[in-house]
Amino acid sequence: MDALAMLKQQHQEVDELFDRIQRCDEEERITLLGQISERLTMHAEIEERHFYPFARRMGIQDMVDHSLQEHAEVKQLIAEILQLKRHDPRLMQDAMKLMQSVKSHVKEEEDLLFPRVVSLASRDDLMNLGMEMQRTMDELSRQELLKMAEHEGSNVVTE
Repeated sequence: MDALAMLKQQHQEVDELFDRIQRCDEEERITLLGQISERLTMHAEIEERHFYPFARRMGIQDMVDHSLQEHAEVKQLIAEILQLKRHDPRLMQDAMKLMQSVKSHVKEEEDLLFPRVVSLASRDDLMNLGMEMQRTMDELSRQELLKMAEHEGSNVVTE
């Protein structure tokens, strides 16, 4: 699978989890928030390790810098959510804030960044990048992802 198809698939999967979170009970909400945190952490990791450096090499620095700032905001929100107790009234509010941030980020990537990458990169380059990203995903375990999600937000430097 090429890199952009993989990233779009991940966007869709997270979007479906956010849809479910809006109509589920409290118990399922906690499970879904954990799944969302894991998937977003994985997604950010592969974008930051592979996709963004690739886009930079294509000369798309401005969009990458903006996306990294949005990642920092999302990581901070995830870390805050993971610290809340399950009955905390802020949990759903923060989950909705996370959903809006992610949806906005996805729209910008899919409408602006991805088309620029497609116009500059070869099909083979995107396929090779997709394979690298898949290898990284295979290396990261679920336990590592939750630890990363909890700690990444506190390590984020925002301007």
